[in-house]
Amino acid sequence: MLQHRMAESSISCVQCSSSVLPEEADLRSSRKDRLRRKNGVGGYTNNLFRKPYVLVFEGEDLPEEGAGAQKINVSSFKEVLFYIGVLGEAAEVYLSKTFKSNNLSLCKEVEALTYTKAKEYVQNNEIDEGFAGLMNKIPLDVKLLMNSPLAMKENEAVPQVLNKRYVHKKKDSNVLISEHFKKGDFLYFNMRDRTGEIHFDHDSDHVQGLLVIEAMRQASIATTHILGGLPDEGTIALLTYDSAFYNFLELTAPIMIRTHTPFSFNSSDRNGDVVVSCHVFQWGKLAASGLLKGKAFSDKSRYVNYRIRTEKIQARHKKQYDLKMSAMQNAERVI
Repeated sequence: MLQHRMAESSISCVQCSSSVLPEEADLRSSRKDRLRRKNGVGGYTNNLFRKPYVLVFEGEDLPEEGAGAQKINVSSFKEVLFYIGVLGEAAEVYLSKTFKSNNLSLCKEVEALTYTKAKEYVQNNEIDEGFAGLMNKIPLDVKLLMNSPLAMKENEAVPQVLNKRYVHKKKDSNVLISEHFKKGDFLYFNMRDRTGEIHFDHDSDHVQGLLVIEAMRQASIATTHILGGLPDEGTIALLTYDSAFYNFLELTAPIMIRTHTPFSFNSSDRNGDVVVSCHVFQWGKLAASGLLKGKAFSDKSRYVNYRIRTEKIQARHKKQYDLKMSAMQNAERVI
């Protein structure tokens, strides 16, 4: 089922009155923490507003001590479920005393939520049009990446390119992404601004969109192997690829690509449906995003069998097309 199974534990909820953790964590908390909870100041956890992301229901504002937190606004329990499933222990939920008193049933659902339940929801839920929009709302965790081997500033060196087998290339010069950095269910890469197989007939003052699209495609394929567990000899048939651009990417600063996939390779799964979300950042700002959907094959022989079936379908299409064209030509002769 899950590639990385989490322990069945409740999520951390930062509240003005309390936070939800497993019962044993509460029992180990210090007397000082218990007093803080009683006085409505802190929470069960010592990580108050120290996790990378805080989920905040629309209309709520974080208290002063949470001013520096990376906030993600949510509008429903399903969105909480989604973000906890994607972000895991990197996220917590803020529930104020006022919000809790006005939304008792909703807060009970949040407090009963576990990491495993949330991860299974993301793993098993059908990817719809809202998936990409929700993923776009997750900010880049700059603090995390400052301590990674990836380049974050102009004077930092970009790591060497990723092994070409992960992106299905024959030459290293055609690889557009660097060696990866993994944290939780996310992969991070630096992007390079040139490749040996794509050439333009003019110079540009920014990174050209075609290169960005290819870099996201390569990062998505690599993610299917590295995070999703697709064997090295496996391949992917691309079905859809939706992309969007929000800002120019400059040639003078490092580019960061973040990817995530709910896909987990299972040799007995005949469908092999793959979904990878990809986000491109520069200076911490979202510049482009992509959502790749495809079909994974554990080895080339399965891909060949798939192509034989699709070629038969294509042959029928061609036959119908030829008959239609012939009928139109005969009709013109009669006229």
